[in-house]
Amino acid sequence: MTVIKTNTLYLGDNLEILRRYIPDSSIDLIYLDPPFGSNRDYNLLYKESEGRRRALVKAFSDTWTWDVTAEDTLHNILLEVSPELGKFIEGMVEGIGTNPVTAYLVMMTPRLLEIHRVLKNTGSLYLHCDPTASHYLKIILDRVFGARNFRNEIAWSYKGGGRSRKYFARKHDTIFFYTKSDTWVFNYEDILVDRTNRTYFTDEHGRRYWLKYGKRYYLKHDGKVPEDWWADIDPLHGPYKERLGYPTQKPLALLERIIRASSKEGDIVLDPFCGCGTTLVAARKLDRQWIGIDIAGEAIEVTSRRLKDEFPGIQFKTITSSAGTL
Repeated sequence: MTVIKTNTLYLGDNLEILRRYIPDSSIDLIYLDPPFGSNRDYNLLYKESEGRRRALVKAFSDTWTWDVTAEDTLHNILLEVSPELGKFIEGMVEGIGTNPVTAYLVMMTPRLLEIHRVLKNTGSLYLHCDPTASHYLKIILDRVFGARNFRNEIAWSYKGGGRSRKYFARKHDTIFFYTKSDTWVFNYEDILVDRTNRTYFTDEHGRRYWLKYGKRYYLKHDGKVPEDWWADIDPLHGPYKERLGYPTQKPLALLERIIRASSKEGDIVLDPFCGCGTTLVAARKLDRQWIGIDIAGEAIEVTSRRLKDEFPGIQFKTITSSAGTL
């Protein structure tokens, strides 16, 4: 019987690691921010203060091609992983062709099946994506989790960045919220916002407040549960000290809201595409156990350093696995 190792970083292919190390029905909450199928490379910016010359290092590639690997993966889904879902994916491939989108979906499908397997029956999933492939991913999630277990399509909207003169500015991501069953954790009192959608925090005396540039403003009335559009959490640009130079880094406040809402202290939070470790830092701050997986050595290095900087004396394990194949 596999014994789950919490507070652990895994370096390797998350598909192999999920199958090898994570038991059935053992995880309370899973957040994943997988590659979006953006067809581009992402670089990690190292700062001079980190002991390196200021330089760009390739962190990961979000480029997908329909090739022999995609063919073999689909064949394996059809024959061994999930014949019913394999036929569905095969129909999608026939419908929209063998292209980067279908290669991406074939990559994601077995991973979503493993994520469903390792979630507890009371567990929740939050999948973060953008409009590149969100509509296709939702169809697959409906098949894997059951359409009845779809809870929300959260729009995280934000400002900043460029503006196109050829189309409307693309300024939101999508976060799909699914549960494994009709019984799940939702701590609504822990995620209240005020009437202007500011995020609440609680101080050592139990008083509620919100932050602006690090200064506390105490609330004078009760709040509300956030709607399914979140415009009160800014992306990491400008003066934010959180910024590590890691591509696609998400703000800590975003993960804290998700973890507060859908887990309890002591629960196990898993991020199978952990990147620079924001999910793990948020989980540790909120007294949850955590597991992080990433195939990029740079990501594990950044996450390890970040955890040690944030929590001096923290103890955790790092396990290196093989690349793994489906």
